[in-house]
Amino acid sequence: MLIDRTHRGWAVFSGLFLLVACLSYAIYAATWPNGPNGRTWPGMMFGIFGTLMMLFAGALSVRKKTVRIRAGSLAWWLRGHIWIGLLSVPMILFHAAFHWGGWLELALWVILAVVVGSGVFGLILQNTLPKAMRTQLPEEAIPDQFAEVCRRLVLVGDEKVIGQCSPPIVEASVARGPNLPDSRRESALDLLASFHVHTVRPFLSSITARNPRLANTEQAQLLFDQVRSSVPESCHTTIDILEKLCSDRRQLAQQERLFRLLHSWLRIHVPCSIILFILAAIHVAASLYY
Repeated sequence: MLIDRTHRGWAVFSGLFLLVACLSYAIYAATWPNGPNGRTWPGMMFGIFGTLMMLFAGALSVRKKTVRIRAGSLAWWLRGHIWIGLLSVPMILFHAAFHWGGWLELALWVILAVVVGSGVFGLILQNTLPKAMRTQLPEEAIPDQFAEVCRRLVLVGDEKVIGQCSPPIVEASVARGPNLPDSRRESALDLLASFHVHTVRPFLSSITARNPRLANTEQAQLLFDQVRSSVPESCHTTIDILEKLCSDRRQLAQQERLFRLLHSWLRIHVPCSIILFILAAIHVAASLYY
């Protein structure tokens, strides 16, 4: 989610709440006879506030799965998830009186740090990567369209090469396999068909685009120049089209990498959030029991 003017209300509320909490903790820490700790009623209140804030932040996943329940827009919940989730950190600090506690509390601190850190990292990515993608990748596709875009690239390449070389030559290249005998390399159309079928086409259709020569812009240019010099000028237009298709495929591969990076933080954020709630429940139960 982008941080823009729509966050102003949440930011003001969080800032005022934090200011009141800081003043309250300062008075509490200065006046409480034995000093602040989590077992005093003010310390427990800070803990309750912090826990409720974490539950509110975690309710975002519930809201996403209950589209029919109009309990606030999804954008509203996303903004609240960010600001209230951040606000829960100082509440927990005030609850613990800035002490690490035992092994359970230490585990809670570590998991909380991972959850908040991964969330902040994801927020930074969401506010920087889309802008970079629009600048560097003007022809942007959504992840669900990647396979379809690859299919269209293959179809365009097939159409151009078949139109240039004729179907029998292309079919012969498919049947012959990647190893073209030297005697057949004398035919420019055989060379072009074989190059497309065994080099260009797999690269265009590949989900990961692993061909190292075509995946690299400079090496791909050298390869196409080499093929272009081996065929007559009448084939150059087809070579240019195949080169453009490979360029589009490299751009799509870059989009795939950026989209994976854009959502990679969720693989850490979500599982650690679940672990955080489990440990927090154990902490509350242990505190009440002992």
